Amino acid sequence: METPRLGIAMAGLDSERLGLNPTAPHETRALIDWARASGFAAVQLNAAAPGIRPRDLDRSGRRDLAALLRRSDLACAGLDLWIPPEHFVSSAHVDRAVAAVFAAVELASELSLLAVDGKKSPADRRGAALCLTLPASPPADIVAAISTHAARHGVRIADHAWPIADPTADASPWIGVGIDPAAVLSAGEDPAALAARLGSRLAAARVTDVAAAGPTAGRIAPGAPGGRLDLLAYAASLTVAGYSGWAVLDLRGVPDQAAAAAIAQEAWQAAAL
Repeated sequence: METPRLGIAMAGLDSERLGLNPTAPHETRALIDWARASGFAAVQLNAAAPGIRPRDLDRSGRRDLAALLRRSDLACAGLDLWIPPEHFVSSAHVDRAVAAVFAAVELASELSLLAVDGKKSPADRRGAALCLTLPASPPADIVAAISTHAARHGVRIADHAWPIADPTADASPWIGVGIDPAAVLSAGEDPAALAARLGSRLAAARVTDVAAAGPTAGRIAPGAPGGRLDLLAYAASLTVAGYSGWAVLDLRGVPDQAAAAAIAQEAWQAAAL
């Protein structure tokens, strides 16, 4: 099985610092153009962004967005929906939170199918994932409802909660684990070992890194000097685990994102050889 191809998450990209300066609601379009020009294979869309929120897109809008991705030769890796996890256990917020998850699942399903050119290879037709953060002990009925809806639309839920309660637990095949290596490293653990241990439970794999403690501590470009992530080991573990999704570069909190994107791409290509 080949190493996952590299996409990029739209959430956290700073369009102004990237020199795009678009006017709302055209920021996502500008970021998609930037991702294409930067050589990425897929984008992870931000479900909270204006013009991308499921409630903002009617059928025509979804077709237009999918057409934009096709013209840009970009696959839809999935969506990010960073709802505060406590909303899933709050009586005042739970209905709205679950409704938002349902809508994002449907949008991810539509875009992952509509955005793919029929001539693309199987490696470009990886399934979409909806990335979110569930609370430590979500109500069983909420989990069951989300799992059923995800199964109906063929979209895996990737729970990025940290720490993982039990990486070996038997859970719904439609609700898996999302790995953010920077968070794992910051907790003193090994992302490559965790990916291998998770196996089929791995639903989404971020590509992030964190610098060693000191004056430059914080998130940095994967592959940059001083980073703690062993990209070669991480890429190999994703392959061994049978992970079939995208590797998604996440530059939230990383300065000079244009340079960071170039560094990460070169490093990932070297690790994938």
